[in-house]
Amino acid sequence: MSEIKAILLCGSSIALPVLRDLLFHQQLAAVVIPGKCADFTKQVQLLLKDSGIPVININGNNLVGMVQEAIKEYSPALGLVFAFSYKIPAAVYTMPAKGFYNIHPGTLPAYRGPDPIFQQVKNAEPHLGVSIHKLDDGYDSGPLVLSNKIRLSVSDTYGMAAKKISELASEMANTLMKMAGFDVVIPSRQQDNSKAAFYKRQAETDITIDWQTMPAASIVALINACNPWNKGAVTMLNNNVIRLLDAHCTALGPGENNIPGTILSLNDNGMKVAAAEGQAMLIKMIYTEEGFLMAARLKDFGILPGTSLGP
Repeated sequence: MSEIKAILLCGSSIALPVLRDLLFHQQLAAVVIPGKCADFTKQVQLLLKDSGIPVININGNNLVGMVQEAIKEYSPALGLVFAFSYKIPAAVYTMPAKGFYNIHPGTLPAYRGPDPIFQQVKNAEPHLGVSIHKLDDGYDSGPLVLSNKIRLSVSDTYGMAAKKISELASEMANTLMKMAGFDVVIPSRQQDNSKAAFYKRQAETDITIDWQTMPAASIVALINACNPWNKGAVTMLNNNVIRLLDAHCTALGPGENNIPGTILSLNDNGMKVAAAEGQAMLIKMIYTEEGFLMAARLKDFGILPGTSLGP
């Protein structure tokens, strides 16, 4: 088995554990980051301080030339992509001798798309998936090399899910690097396209609560999927946008109003709201223009039980 190095193309802190472990095992040749990711670039530069490993900033116009030059100069045997916002063309992904691989934070082919973490949390999957596949000319469609899962709790936020995925991805990247060290072709298998689903970047309707159709568990899952990146799931209150950040399912009490979206009670325990299918939920924290607040603080704005959430 030979010692090999990889060039890592990334653009988010979710990739830091992969970068950290490649650095520790002396398997990192260079890092490529979009220029628009200035804060992340600073994080990486701090992590790589005194290592001599170059950090290369690119944009959509110079990506091909800059990455090709980096591969020629630093001679990585393998390429890795993780949370990188640009599509990699064949002129780049065919260069490394051992191939170019995408670390995808979702189960493939069921969760193709730019943000599978959001979709998996929103869909209340029992497990989060991580897949490593060879790059091809499609989106998340190349042959699978590795796949694994980690448990998703019903209380996990997007941020918690991303943390779990980042550490699992690092373990899987380490396995891939060991596989690449052998003088054989890295085994892979074609994805089953009959099971494929592609999720676009979430639109406004994807992050907005539909009180008339969504049961409590679905609303809680959406709230978790929007925390922290969207400051919560969106709804309306007296013609003002508010975002719900923390909630759990509860039961309707005897005689309580079952009209979805109705605020049933508002006290130090939180804000109890009726949901679809005769269910209810207790909301603990919200975000408004005034800041991040405990839901009970809505009393300070004159909100009373009987008020409705939603349009």
